[in-house]
Amino acid sequence: MSDAAAQAEETIEVRPMGLQDAEGLVELVRSTYGDDYVHEEIYHPDLFFAAQERGDHISEVAVTGDGKVVGHWAFTFHGPRVAESGMTITHPDYRGHGIATDLEQNLLRRLDGMGVRWIMGEPVLFHTATQEIVLKDWNDAAITGFRLKVFHPVETVGGFGGELEEGRISAAMAFAPLASMVERDVWVAPAYAPVLGRALEFTGWPRRIRESAGEAPSGESVVESSWDEVNSSASVEVHEIGGDIEESVAEARDEAVARGARYIELRLPVSGPESAGLDLRGLGFSYAAFLPEMGDDGDLLLLQWLEDPLIDRAHWHLASDEIEALADMVIAQAAEAYEMSQPRS
Repeated sequence: MSDAAAQAEETIEVRPMGLQDAEGLVELVRSTYGDDYVHEEIYHPDLFFAAQERGDHISEVAVTGDGKVVGHWAFTFHGPRVAESGMTITHPDYRGHGIATDLEQNLLRRLDGMGVRWIMGEPVLFHTATQEIVLKDWNDAAITGFRLKVFHPVETVGGFGGELEEGRISAAMAFAPLASMVERDVWVAPAYAPVLGRALEFTGWPRRIRESAGEAPSGESVVESSWDEVNSSASVEVHEIGGDIEESVAEARDEAVARGARYIELRLPVSGPESAGLDLRGLGFSYAAFLPEMGDDGDLLLLQWLEDPLIDRAHWHLASDEIEALADMVIAQAAEAYEMSQPRS
């Protein structure tokens, strides 16, 4: 019997991850990514399992009869309403046997029981498999945008047919509802509305795009920044939009750039008319994605700043013409915002 045939007949147990699986998970990651996986925390089994015990994430593993971990999937929580799918890994010798599907279905049942309203994921772009998982297996799922060149370069040892994206890695942003959706207005600047409209065009999500800005906001903005050393990137979260919002965002951007940022994401609340007046392309921020119910009081618009907006799509493989069209718009606006933000002589 061949090795592949033997593996197909092997009994694989899919269950919640326990402490006894933590070391095996590290071995699984190294079987595919060596020491270069983008989620660096997974290489520290005690810390990774402690985070699960705190409730930061839930994980499922696929384990052989002799205790070898050959599959893993996790969901990380973004507040009480949204959980992010990630760290989906199947050992190269065990692919094609439905392990990932079993892992995912176990997790979705657990999340539904916990009251999570939306799930999200970041499908890679150098093959269509993870895109197809969310679009075909998640009910009412949609890709709402792309984070361009967000992760540091990765080399695999398990292989993806030589198609791994070169340079910094981009990822799609995908969402699907787990419960009845709340109807909401989404207030965005006219510059971002066409891209958002394209992202929502083929969904049945109850969202109405509004572009009328109304009165200018007043008061002070509340802006919070964090830094990702591994990926040389910053995240800027806007909690309150005040009259000084553009100055506050520019200050946060400049601080991140001085620290060496190659990518900056900006999370902007869009539940009120004040956000419709914010066209931040002049600061270099273009449309990245729509984030349903990830804000304190509703949806968020994800904008992105790129050190270099030039995108090499030679290794991209997108699952449909609709996703290709959305990618075209996101990439074009990133280049436009970069040009608008450059000093004029």
